[in-house]
Amino acid sequence: MSNSNKTKDADLNNIIAEWGMTGLGVIGVVVFVLYLFNFHYGLSIENDDWGAFGGYFGGILSPVIALFAFYLIAKTYELQKTELEATRRLLKESTDAQKNQIKLAALTALLNSNLMRIDTLKAESFVFKGRLPIPEKKTRVERQIEQVNDIVNGSTNPGLDRINTRLDDIESEIVILQNENNSLEQQIKSFLG
Repeated sequence: MSNSNKTKDADLNNIIAEWGMTGLGVIGVVVFVLYLFNFHYGLSIENDDWGAFGGYFGGILSPVIALFAFYLIAKTYELQKTELEATRRLLKESTDAQKNQIKLAALTALLNSNLMRIDTLKAESFVFKGRLPIPEKKTRVERQIEQVNDIVNGSTNPGLDRINTRLDDIESEIVILQNENNSLEQQIKSFLG
């Protein structure tokens, strides 16, 4: 329901309430005047007459007042029901939006964490490559063949072997993290548009 419809409904309800109160006042005056003309032409000093007047007045006005009160209660119930539905809708929308924001923040944090880990691994790789006496980069298979030859010939360099193994592990981890980052970037793009 738009704001203009809500305003029109509120105005209509105010008009109905004002007319209802005016109507009750008019009915009260009419009942009083009818009682005076039908039963007495003035105010009585007898208690019995006042008791009869109270019964007459209450008997006619009580159902009218009860009907008007029932109408107001029904309108109040309808208004509360409408407001509750609007509140539930807003809560659901805000909850969905909050869940999406939390998921987006988690994806972004994971992406940033992976990027920092990649930078750390690259820095570690750079340090290890600076320690290598061999300027050229060899594949893992080539290094393993060299290691076997070194063992067969009796000339091994365990420090160099550990560095080469760690470099291989670093490169593998970087590839895994980059693939994961590509997936995270796709998920983030799907959230944004």
